[in-house]
Amino acid sequence: MSKKYAILVKILDQIREEARDTKWANQYAVDDNGADAIMAARSRAYIHLYLKVMFGIGRFDEREAYITDGSYDGGIDGFFIDKESKRIYLLQSKFRNTEKNFEEKNIDYGELLAMDIERITTGHDQDEAGNQYNGKIQGLIRKISEISDVARFNYQVAILANCSISPQNVRKLTGGFNADVFDFARVYNDLVFPIISGTYFKASDLTIKLDLNNKSAGAKTSYSVNTPSYECEITVLFVPAIEIAEVMDKYRNSVLEFNPRSYLDLDGQNVNAAIKETLLRPDSNEFALMNNGLTILSDETNLNERIGQHNKAQLRLLNPQIINGGQTAYTLSRALSEDRENAAQRFQGKEVLVKVITLTAKDATQDNVAERRRLIDEISAATNRQTAVITTDKFSNDSIHLDVQKLLFDRFGLLYERKRGEFSDGVFAGYIDRSEVLDRTLFMRLLLTVHGRIGRAVRKRIFAIHGFTDAELKDIALLDRFSIGLELFRRIAPRNTNSPKKFRDALAKVYIGVSMINDAKMGTSEAFEHIDSAWDELLKQVAQTRKKHVARYVDPETGNSRTAFSPEKWMNSADFQTDLSEFVARQAKSSPSWKIVQPSQPEVEAVA
Repeated sequence: MSKKYAILVKILDQIREEARDTKWANQYAVDDNGADAIMAARSRAYIHLYLKVMFGIGRFDEREAYITDGSYDGGIDGFFIDKESKRIYLLQSKFRNTEKNFEEKNIDYGELLAMDIERITTGHDQDEAGNQYNGKIQGLIRKISEISDVARFNYQVAILANCSISPQNVRKLTGGFNADVFDFARVYNDLVFPIISGTYFKASDLTIKLDLNNKSAGAKTSYSVNTPSYECEITVLFVPAIEIAEVMDKYRNSVLEFNPRSYLDLDGQNVNAAIKETLLRPDSNEFALMNNGLTILSDETNLNERIGQHNKAQLRLLNPQIINGGQTAYTLSRALSEDRENAAQRFQGKEVLVKVITLTAKDATQDNVAERRRLIDEISAATNRQTAVITTDKFSNDSIHLDVQKLLFDRFGLLYERKRGEFSDGVFAGYIDRSEVLDRTLFMRLLLTVHGRIGRAVRKRIFAIHGFTDAELKDIALLDRFSIGLELFRRIAPRNTNSPKKFRDALAKVYIGVSMINDAKMGTSEAFEHIDSAWDELLKQVAQTRKKHVARYVDPETGNSRTAFSPEKWMNSADFQTDLSEFVARQAKSSPSWKIVQPSQPEVEAVA
């Protein structure tokens, strides 16, 4: 089973688990090991996945209300009425129980013809055979009839299945309606990856409620700043903490797109605990005093204090992005999710300082992307105080790392964590295991290793000095070698600490293993079995030729002091890279299964 399909199945099973202790537990085969029951439950959970990702419906019971799949469903498995976009979505879903069928089997004409879209949308409560549609379909008909401005709405058919039928014929089969097809590749890219990275629902037009109690000078303070390309309006105000918690809980990493980091629940536990402890102190609003607050970027900002409610106001943000304070927002959202029933009481009176920066291009016809990026980066670096932005973080949003991340996921199902905490949401939800996340530093070390650049692979600040061009980072042949190297590394060093001092020998063994595999004549399992013997042979040869790499030690049996070849001293020298490369070259000459994998100009630099 491929990694991507395995992740999909795990997500569906976690969605099924959400039905535990609800009236739908049996329908979602909770604690049921029957193959048929699990298959039916996963098929239904597949519709949940679409609704959660595409429309941001977080609660299981809310999503279940839109699922119509069952007897007499008129061929419609689910629906959603999007009042913002003025669209009515009608779903046809076909989940396949095996990876082969999921990626190869197509939906057929009959399944699309079974969609009674015309009858249902025109208000018929029975199919052509006189069978009454089920209650969920009746509810859909009723909801459509209750839309006051339904003339402004368009219908959109979503097909969650592989489809070899031409778009024109699909349109004919669905009664002339536009159809959006989610084949297996699109499901992996547009549903699976977004949900495990917490980027599955974009915040485009966000409304936040404000409390004007204790605000002696109104809801906000504003200040204007001019840059060569932008007019910047800075708005400073206090926002109820529960509002920030709900925003982060719904939009997650999608509002951290310009932030150099994502959720920091793993690297910032002490900070998170302090934030949460201050927030939840009873009868106190010390949170507003102790916390540095958030900085939010917005394309357009509106604040209205006249909304017909006493001491209330409303803030509107267009395309908001949290560029500083993501850790605070994350901690608030987790505190909310831990106890939703008592959230109103726990968050009562707690507010957080928010600085909104509205960027408006002076030349509306040409938005200066470079200048905008520069401003965002400088603001983020200048305002960060709670957790330092390390060098690697600064590179995390570079387009090349977005490209590499997509390539690694598309080709190998690997989860390249270009931003710290990027997959924390998927780990927290149980969709993936932490061990499945590929550390960005380890990625670069192994990429250098399989390219034959061991000396550089074990150095510090690897992202600043790796030396790869963008084209090399996206080279498919190099990435293929990397995937082999990663598989070998996980066997050689299953408890890797990602410290170059602790696994120089592991990287050298990876290079040897990758070099053994030439045109699939030897697989990774066979190569792994021969790596240790090859490594021992290398050490034997080096000990005979490099007499200078010796260390003094005490013989535990005799108590006498003596000198002997020291692999550690050798691996810390400039000879390490040279000897390793020459050993592989000699093996390649004598064995057809070996392949020389090294840069055109082998490095001989000493290990830092």
